[in-house]
Amino acid sequence: MIAYLRGTIQMKRDQWVILETGGVGYQVSLPERVLSTMPLGSQREIYVHHHITENSQGLYGFVTVDEMEFFQLLLTISGIGPKVGLGVMNAASVSEIKAAVVEGNSDILTAVSGIGAKTAQRIVLELKSKIKMSDVRDIGTSSLDVGNHFDAFQALMQLGYNAVEARAALKMVPITVTDPQEKVKLALKNLR
Repeated sequence: MIAYLRGTIQMKRDQWVILETGGVGYQVSLPERVLSTMPLGSQREIYVHHHITENSQGLYGFVTVDEMEFFQLLLTISGIGPKVGLGVMNAASVSEIKAAVVEGNSDILTAVSGIGAKTAQRIVLELKSKIKMSDVRDIGTSSLDVGNHFDAFQALMQLGYNAVEARAALKMVPITVTDPQEKVKLALKNLR
């Protein structure tokens, strides 16, 4: 079973690269956001999920072990194969997807090709039991990436914004702003 490769990017296509290592070229499928960071001729290290079925096999690569393990977790869900799994990995970062799952927010997955609203809800439901709060939040942090802005985060959620939008808007609010109302105002400006 292949789990890790290090080598040179010899060829690059829309969904995969050929990584030469030790004189052998391996075709590795990658999430689109990872592909964009891999120019031809560059030296790369890739963590690999070697997917074997009765009729085929394929290599799926990731930059971190966390990404690879999350991809493998997605494959445990009935009806989710490697192609849809890579689509999910393209939707957002692993930490954002995990946070959405913990919060029960399936919206992040409905933009993925091949995943409708019902499938997205089923994925969130199945993953919810497999993802621990500690996988998403640092100890003592109320919510991922919001830290001291948790009060404003909750207010934005109540205004109808999803968790990903609220987090992104709050990341741009200076940490020096302490008034919750001012945080919300600045975040709303960022959302426009």
